[in-house]
This record gives sequence, C-alpha cells and structure tokens, in this order.
Amino acid sequence: MNAPVIELRNLQVRAGKRTLLDLDRFQLGAGETVTLLGPNGAGKSTLLRCCLGIQPPASGEVRVLGQRLSELGFLAATRLRRVIGYVSQFPPVQGELPLTVREVVAIGRTGLAGVFRPLRAEDWRIVDEWLERLGAGHLAQQAFSELSGGEQRKVMIARAMAQEPRLLLLDEPTANLDLGWRERMVETIQNLVEQTQLAILLVCHEIEVIPPGCHRVVLLHEGRIMADGSPESVLSHQQIQSLYGPGLAVLHNRGRHAVVPACSI
Repeated sequence: MNAPVIELRNLQVRAGKRTLLDLDRFQLGAGETVTLLGPNGAGKSTLLRCCLGIQPPASGEVRVLGQRLSELGFLAATRLRRVIGYVSQFPPVQGELPLTVREVVAIGRTGLAGVFRPLRAEDWRIVDEWLERLGAGHLAQQAFSELSGGEQRKVMIARAMAQEPRLLLLDEPTANLDLGWRERMVETIQNLVEQTQLAILLVCHEIEVIPPGCHRVVLLHEGRIMADGSPESVLSHQQIQSLYGPGLAVLHNRGRHAVVPACSI
C-alpha cells in the first residue's frame, strides 16, 4: 500500500492559550480528493498551513509526501514545496502582480526551473497548456490586475498546476465569487479530479461547492474532526444542524449537495 500523501498524527496547534487544531489522525491518500468543511474558525486553513510547513505545531507529527516536515532543513523544505500546488483564498491585490496572465502562470515554473534560469520552450509550452485546459488561453496577454475575481482564481489554479504538483491544496477557491463563477470553479475542480491523478485537499465552508468527484468530506469544528467519510454519509441533517444550527436539511443530487430550510422539504 502506498504511503499517504498527507498524514497528521496527534497534532496540536495553539495560538497563546487557544487551541486551533487538535487532531488524533488525518490522512489524504494518493489520487484522493478530500474536502475540509466547517464554519469560520474551525481550523481548516490552519490545517493547510501545517501541510505547507508554515504553521509549526505545538506537538504531533506532520508528514507530506512521505517526509516528516519537522526533520527537513531549509533546502529540503523548499524542494518539497515545489511539488505542492497551493491556491490561497486571498488573490493578490491589484498592483501586487503587475504582470500579464501568462507571466503569472509562468511563476509556477520558476521554482522548478530555478530563479536564475530563463524558462525554456518546454516550460512555456506547459504554461500555455494549462491556460488552455482551464479555459483561460484567451486571457494570456491581458494584465492580471484587470481580471475579474473568478478569472484571477482560475489563473492562480493554472499557476499551481504549471508546477506539475503531486499535491494540490485549495483554500476556499470559490470565496467571494458570484453564483456563475462559483459554478465555473466547481466545474474546474471537477475536471482536475477527472483528468489528473492528483491528491487534492479542498477547503470550503459551503457544501454547495463540493465537486461531484469528492471522495471524502471531513467536518471540522473548533479544531477537531467531527466526522470523516463519504459526502452522503457525512452530510446528514443531524451533522449539518450540529455545525450550523437547527432547522436545516441537506439535499443530495448526482454528487452535488445543498443546505435548505428543513420546512421546505
């Protein structure tokens, strides 16, 4: 059996006297798509930062791609991050990246190529391939700062995929998007699930954005795992009400899920 892509054991993360995460065990397998779901402050983004090695735990073990992060030196940690694609919930502010879309996606190749080595034809081929695969090829020469929020989010996913990662971490990729762009982003993630063999860890707080290809949902509440299993088994009326309050019900339809008032069904 292959080693898990992510394995967390007896993990505790604290901020002062407050516990942000308290996990006995969490795993993400190769080729698996897992959604971390929970209200704001549940510890979802903290878990991602632990996997990136930028949030040191108070205790416990973090293994990513078979490597124990606490044992890695600077260079080894840098090499590991090159094969982890990460898309933050906070896109760069206007003016922070005064680059074209193609140049932004090319940043994903720079870590592989080396900061001081010019990108080769093969690097640019991969950049252009991911822009086309994500339906953003027509934006290649446009200024990144002029894009809509949804377009920027899609470009940042293209940048992460241009790294040719072994693990993809998505932190609320649909945050602050309108309904149309939210659905386009779900479709984009679903295409990645279907077309790649990546391990994907998706953070969200709305069950409507869980892609149909999601294998497991992990419910987090106050830093602890409340449930872990298939979407249909975890997203029950009882679980959702315990997280978000009474009077809610869950609908399931062809791998998609939605919360509605219980009185409406």
